[in-house]
Amino acid sequence: MTDLSQVKGINARQIKLLQENGIGSAEALAMSPFSVVAEIKGLGEATAKKLIWNARNGLGMTEFSPASEINENVEYITTGSAALDGIFQGGIHTGKLTEVFGPFKSGKTNLSHTLSVTTQLPKEKGGVEGAVIYIDTENTFSKNKITRIAKRFELNPNEVLSHIFQARIYSSDHQSQMITKAEAFCKNRNVRLIVVDSLMALLRAEYMGIGMLAKRQGVLNGMIHALSRIAETYNVAVLLTNQVATKMMGMFAADDAIGGNIVAHGCHFRIMFKTKGFSSNSSLKRKAIIVDAPDLPPNECEFYITGAGIADTEEISIPKSSSDVFDVTEFYEQGDDALEVEENKEVEGSDGNGGKSMNINLTDVKGIGKGTAKQLNDQGILTIQDLLVQSPEDLAEKISGISSKKVREWQRNAKILI
Repeated sequence: MTDLSQVKGINARQIKLLQENGIGSAEALAMSPFSVVAEIKGLGEATAKKLIWNARNGLGMTEFSPASEINENVEYITTGSAALDGIFQGGIHTGKLTEVFGPFKSGKTNLSHTLSVTTQLPKEKGGVEGAVIYIDTENTFSKNKITRIAKRFELNPNEVLSHIFQARIYSSDHQSQMITKAEAFCKNRNVRLIVVDSLMALLRAEYMGIGMLAKRQGVLNGMIHALSRIAETYNVAVLLTNQVATKMMGMFAADDAIGGNIVAHGCHFRIMFKTKGFSSNSSLKRKAIIVDAPDLPPNECEFYITGAGIADTEEISIPKSSSDVFDVTEFYEQGDDALEVEENKEVEGSDGNGGKSMNINLTDVKGIGKGTAKQLNDQGILTIQDLLVQSPEDLAEKISGISSKKVREWQRNAKILI
């Protein structure tokens, strides 16, 4: 990746504006649509056009190259099933968007959880040693399932969960916002997999009726384009799970993915999952069918969904562990400086609570980022206890842009920690 500062004619203010809007590298800028950059307050159309063109020129994107010189740099992430890896010819591809669609209980979320673990495996075991972003629109993320899958692959569940950055999504606008924010995590946290489970759930609920179709597809197109740009810029694998709708074709009915041509044309791989038998509960066996893939032949395979992820057999052995309680990193907005890599130094002192808060940083309190912690330090607030004894009204007057309501929220979150 090339730093934005290397773009000809760019200044520090413009770099800050671009980074605040999820454009953190010269590659990301070069691949951004003109309309998106031009809408950033403080840039304007002329500046946006100049910066984008300069970025493309600097990266050699305005020259034609022999196809023999193309470097795809594709890596593969195992699905946990050799049969499923086989039809992908190695596993889920990095740098590409993979859509998996199917009916309820066909194994889409099970695959999402499995890949969230196998992405962290060493390369010789089918992983890419990277972190994961999990954008959850259906509230189906399970720490317990991740723990079981981690044990199956002989990984430390606590370590695995600490490298999964999860966001619970509540609206399509929230979904778009977190996709934009994902780019900064890819740059700073070695993210190699983005999961959106599921892509259309909220859009399907919010944009109902034929009159809303064009607007829905416009929003969806923005999401797909952003994810495609992130995948290519950072060589990240993107897994999109999708729901289905039943379509009548004469006397017959069949399930098909929702989202229309926007999703169909935007995804590199499209895979259908099917259940076996008349009921999804009658068997753990599932079928995967390649619906579309430019560089893969038509193929299908059978696999199993289990309590420890996707597998080739129904029975999976899980090593026992002495600890079953772990934490997952939440992928929520925690302040303007929450994405900075450098951690706040630990504060020391007596807390009057049996020492429980001696090793708790102010940045451990939900809602306090590194920048806010520095502002608190400047006011002599160095520990959790220092924060708890403050008057919310007095502290709000001392720190610009902070309300007494926000201070009370910090204090409630601090009490939870101790």
